[in-house]
Amino acid sequence: MGERLAAARGNRQRVILPAVVAAEVITGGQSDAGVYRVMKRLIPEPITLDLAAQAGRLRERAGSARRKKRDLTVDAIVAAVAIARAPSVVLTTDADDLRLLTEGHDVRVIGI
Repeated sequence: MGERLAAARGNRQRVILPAVVAAEVITGGQSDAGVYRVMKRLIPEPITLDLAAQAGRLRERAGSARRKKRDLTVDAIVAAVAIARAPSVVLTTDADDLRLLTEGHDVRVIGI
């Protein structure tokens, strides 16, 4: 991830971190030190009511298109931020879900 961040900076790209993602990666364990080091280099994106509403609509649309039901709330918030900042790129371990959520928008999803 450090290499990807360095490349983005070298290309003068802004790297946004939807604040809710911190809840996905911070565990209270020793690995948090590395997480905080990376997060300090990112631009935090607070989740507004407008973004939350957009995420809810995206989650509902995507949920009806999936065979297997699972909570897509955090992914939908990430998608809503990416759509609001489009054109954008999302790096994620949930590439299939993010592609489904951002379908039809100028968002490129890269699985890591």
